[in-house]
Amino acid sequence: MPEEKKIDKEKKRKPPNSALQALAVTTTIGAELSITVLLGYYGGKYLDAKFASGPWLLLAGVLVGLAVGVVGVYKTLMGFFERE
Repeated sequence: MPEEKKIDKEKKRKPPNSALQALAVTTTIGAELSITVLLGYYGGKYLDAKFASGPWLLLAGVLVGLAVGVVGVYKTLMGFFERE
């Protein structure tokens, strides 16, 4: 009997490749990358002004923000594909 309920739930579930899900994932990826890079940019810019270190901390902040964004995108995509 529990097997039949499980099969019924799988049949009623919407297909994972719907347009709204694709839009949601795309929006999440864009937001994650832009927010992390902007935080790195402004954080590096602030630290450069505070320590008078030229553009080096700004560059490091952008690179760290990009790395954090890529890891976040990877985790988002892994979570999306696990649900399929």
